[in-house]
Amino acid sequence: MGRPLRLLAVLPTLAPGGAEVQMAELLRGLPDHGIECELVTLLSSRPDEDLARRLHLSELRHTDLAVAEHLPGNQGLRHALTNLRRARPRLAAHIRAARPDVVYTRLWYAGVVVGSLNRRRLGFRHVANEENALDNLDDRGRVKRLLRRWVVAQADRWVAPTRGLHDELVRGGARAARGRVIHNATPLPERVAARVDRVPRLAAMGRLVPAKGFDRLLDAAAALRDRGVPFTLEIAGEGPERAALERQIVALGLGDRVRLVGYVASPLAFLLEQDVFVLSSRSEGFANVLAEAMACGLPAVAYDIAYGPNELILPGHTGLLVPDGDQAGMTDALAALATDPERRRAFGAAGRARAEAQFSVAGMTAQFAEVFFQAAGLTPDRGGERNVRNYWERA
Repeated sequence: MGRPLRLLAVLPTLAPGGAEVQMAELLRGLPDHGIECELVTLLSSRPDEDLARRLHLSELRHTDLAVAEHLPGNQGLRHALTNLRRARPRLAAHIRAARPDVVYTRLWYAGVVVGSLNRRRLGFRHVANEENALDNLDDRGRVKRLLRRWVVAQADRWVAPTRGLHDELVRGGARAARGRVIHNATPLPERVAARVDRVPRLAAMGRLVPAKGFDRLLDAAAALRDRGVPFTLEIAGEGPERAALERQIVALGLGDRVRLVGYVASPLAFLLEQDVFVLSSRSEGFANVLAEAMACGLPAVAYDIAYGPNELILPGHTGLLVPDGDQAGMTDALAALATDPERRRAFGAAGRARAEAQFSVAGMTAQFAEVFFQAAGLTPDRGGERNVRNYWERA
């Protein structure tokens, strides 16, 4: 039997974002495919027990290179370059010691650090995973866009979560032959309880930042109220736009209908208590929260943005798509579901079935394992021991 493939996975830091959650779910499953995994972070984050549980850190081997403390917000190009210069020698030394076959990066900053190393000398292959549309509002700036394109273009293999993003990256210079579309995944709650007849609960979730479009969701909620449709709306998440959104709620007179619930440590538990999920984002790379909502049996309404919703939602079957920026159309879609419990149930059941078929963690993990073995030029062992224990756990 051949040896397991050794994988070093690199993130900028630990955070409660979609990329970090996807990484953790992936690393938990890869040992079943003959891959030994280690997670490396470049920047230190403050201890957070809720985050540690959500990322299953107790089940992962995690090394923090502690290049610097992670600071919230955009610290500027000079700060990023200073940390890059510090990170490169520390990561190179760690790679020499760990001797991975593949170094896998998620998020552009980790990709820049790894991509700038001499991988021929260090003896590894680089697999890069790009998450977001190149013009998304959270990653504005010409330099950052160029670096994100460069990370994918120089990688030995690269992955995008949607066909739309894949094609955009190819147009930007990435080699199509090295790329692959692998949808992000979501854990599937074992049981989805039947929704009871009540005032419909609408829900949205994400960082409170302009890219998530919660301001336009509040405008649609005000229009929905003015039509006399009963509903409540809860928006889960935290971020720099909280104060502005609170002012908008007051200005629109939505205080009795809308609540900003803050960060939720258990997103699936939150979603299981809702009736309709709304995605109001201006741009995405995949929209993990849509897959999570479908896994929880929720019908979904979303603007048809780049990228994600039109590859996740089957219009008229699992939810409704609205032309981007069409507030009246969004209000119509929300009213249609808020006033039709049978349609909500049918869409929710179809969404759950689609999540099971297309967005399972097991399916995502199997596809990534193929990419990693291909990048390393190794052949997975199809017989004998399938559940390979990680090398640091062996006697």
